Amino acid sequence: MTPSAYRRLASHDGEALLQALAFADEKHAAAAAAKARKIADAELAAAALATVFARKRALASGKFPAASNMFFTRAGYEQASSEAVARHRAERFAGFAGVVDLCCGIGGDTLAIAARLGTDARVTAVDVDGDALACLEHNAAALGLKERIHAKRMDALEADLSGADAAFADPSRRNASGRQRSGAAYEPPLEALLRRARELPDARLCVKVAPGLRIGAEELRRASGAPVEIEFVSERGVCKEAALWCGGLVRGNGAPSATVIDAAGAHRFDGDASRNADVGPLGRYLAEPDPAIIRSGLVGELAERVKATLLDPQIAYLTASASVSSPFLRWYEVREWLPFNVKRLRAFLRSAGIGRLVIKTRAFPLQPEAIAALLKAKGDAEATLVCTTIGGRKTAIVCRRA
Repeated sequence: MTPSAYRRLASHDGEALLQALAFADEKHAAAAAAKARKIADAELAAAALATVFARKRALASGKFPAASNMFFTRAGYEQASSEAVARHRAERFAGFAGVVDLCCGIGGDTLAIAARLGTDARVTAVDVDGDALACLEHNAAALGLKERIHAKRMDALEADLSGADAAFADPSRRNASGRQRSGAAYEPPLEALLRRARELPDARLCVKVAPGLRIGAEELRRASGAPVEIEFVSERGVCKEAALWCGGLVRGNGAPSATVIDAAGAHRFDGDASRNADVGPLGRYLAEPDPAIIRSGLVGELAERVKATLLDPQIAYLTASASVSSPFLRWYEVREWLPFNVKRLRAFLRSAGIGRLVIKTRAFPLQPEAIAALLKAKGDAEATLVCTTIGGRKTAIVCRRA
């Protein structure tokens, strides 16, 4: 596919094609593709379908509220941060006159940074993918940000950073073999991107990475030549990404931090990642820390602040005699707990009339679907069933949202 396919998509004929495909179902992609190719050439049809399918997913999930006016490549949509996450991240770039987005894609972060910088500031958006750049340029115009963004098709490792106040990069973490877990397999490689911090004032660089990336603080410092803070970000209860903040963009003492984004906004949590929580018996309430808290190693710090203890030193479930309102925890009131035994558990559920279960597992040999099939719960009442391991014993905890 060439960039011209997405540029043609912005024409009157392209808009007519998008409208004709508006009801296409991604579950029947082959039939939708056949219909599209009857109306347009293969390249334009593919661009239109990628956009239509991404728009539907974006609107259903809330990832891009303005998706109806945006263009997407398939890969660009999948890799892009949501508007809420990008808007949160853009706050650290406030006050700068010039920022370079080294791997801009379809523009999720570019647009958020440009909107935050102000009318006289500029974002230089760089990418090797011409289709993604065409989407970015359309999206910038659709959102009224065209004059603040300058797009360039070039390699992120060759882009000129002179005159820039800061830079951001979202390297590709997928290739033909699937999702890549090593920073060396990113495109461009993570270490090469981090080295570019040395070319920026006060090493002000941010690189988005996968939350499961395993890399030490000293390794990050060596590559960037500056202190690095790892921020883990979750949205809607899922930790999908992390950000490496370098040099002058670091907040606090540079220790790992967690950010939880919900309907009320972004909530930041930091502290002592080396703090260990005490272990105690199951109390009246069970608490599930947000995944960003778990990834950042701040479970012990959070436990201390909400006066809770761990159920088991190896498992991130907390317990307390009282619940404390916090965006970083989900609380459940315990109704019953017992050693995991299918017959005993099934009998309890039937006696309580519980047939609708939300099943959660952690450090447990069975998946929720397998447990549900074994229990065959019947009844109108609802409950959450937590299956975990406490002190080496498989345990079932029946509870309800607090």
